[in-house]
Amino acid sequence: MKHPVHQIGLRVRAALLAEADLPALTVRAKELAATEASRIARLPAEDRAKQLLERDPRPRLKYRAHEAWKRACAQAAEEGRPEPALPDEDALLPHKPCIRRVGQWTLREAGVSDCPAEPFLRVSPEPPWSTHQGSVTFIVDLPTTTRRTDPPDKRREAAERALAALPAPDCSIWSDGSAAGGTSNGGGGAAIILHRENDRRIECLAAAGTHCSSTRAELVAVREALKSLASLPADSLDAIKEIRLCTDSRASYAHMRSRLWGGPLPSLGHVLGGSATLIFEYLRRVGRVDPPVDAATAVAAPAATA
Repeated sequence: MKHPVHQIGLRVRAALLAEADLPALTVRAKELAATEASRIARLPAEDRAKQLLERDPRPRLKYRAHEAWKRACAQAAEEGRPEPALPDEDALLPHKPCIRRVGQWTLREAGVSDCPAEPFLRVSPEPPWSTHQGSVTFIVDLPTTTRRTDPPDKRREAAERALAALPAPDCSIWSDGSAAGGTSNGGGGAAIILHRENDRRIECLAAAGTHCSSTRAELVAVREALKSLASLPADSLDAIKEIRLCTDSRASYAHMRSRLWGGPLPSLGHVLGGSATLIFEYLRRVGRVDPPVDAATAVAAPAATA
């Protein structure tokens, strides 16, 4: 018995996406293109994906949506009617959209195309604390479960009880970070208290970027605190055996524990994924080098990113 094939029309699909509180597919496509363009911009200059993204080849294929809109505008002008609305924002592009063109156009429209791109860090294959087994401990849960809606006194009492159960530190670090609306003008700061020096207090502040997340601002605060601590004189460092770092960002903790450490950067085929890997394999077989493609490993298993 054959099962009937159901096709979802464009209008029904849009309604389903709205019902599920998901963005339209055209919006999602622009979001993915801009995100990938931003990520590739942070790769090293010798990376194949970055070389491909930064090329400026002469466009060949015209964009049908743009051509149709221009004809509609010309007809409206002849008939004295207002200019018709764009069928889609990217219909302003005269040539067929691609990940390079749409990504760069979206970043320009968002006003962030000129923002500096922070390079990806190349780090050790293992998390830094894995080489210090037993000497680095992460404590996330409090002895008493609390919620954001609990009174401040109850939450404070639970936090103080958790701190009291820990060994007495030689140095305490209290860090915090934030970004306006969770997305912009971020900054982080920390207070370092040296208990072996009569509770001497050191404060440090750092900007996290014009466009950043709250999590990044929290991580910048932790980073600056550790950098300040490492720059102390030798006699101060010698007196520190136990360090306690306190942050209220569970997202920062999750980010550090879940990220992939070390390993080579992904190939161009891995960046684009899907059927693109078959295209690159074909180009490699026929000896094409423009655009640059990776060696035979282009279709291997995805590599870990730094």
